[in-house]
Amino acid sequence: MGFSFRHYIHIIMETKFQPTNETPLAALTIGQFKELIVTMVQPQQIIQTKQESFPDTFGKNECSQLTGYSVNTINKMICEKKIPYYKKNAKVIFKRAEIEDWLLSNRIQTVEEFLEQKENQLSNGKGAR
Repeated sequence: MGFSFRHYIHIIMETKFQPTNETPLAALTIGQFKELIVTMVQPQQIIQTKQESFPDTFGKNECSQLTGYSVNTINKMICEKKIPYYKKNAKVIFKRAEIEDWLLSNRIQTVEEFLEQKENQLSNGKGAR
């Protein structure tokens, strides 16, 4: 049972978009493609679920999952005191808020922010150093 390309276009344009396994991607409008993507991937739910799954305090394995670093890298950063942590006897504990702040602590300026900063320095007479 073969349908023509025009038949697919007619079906897609005339009805609420409900793709099937036979719907060709090339026949979609941009709006229909966006709708398809939204129904397939729901990023807010993924982010929210990930954040809710981590307790306020956790160990090395959970820290590895949250940061994306391996446990070996976490251990190295602990030894070098490059990551915020607590230690009770032999147990290493991390606070989620501190780890999230630490991950976001080294923000890099955009080109626009850099240029604006330099323009402000020049206009205030400080010069660009």
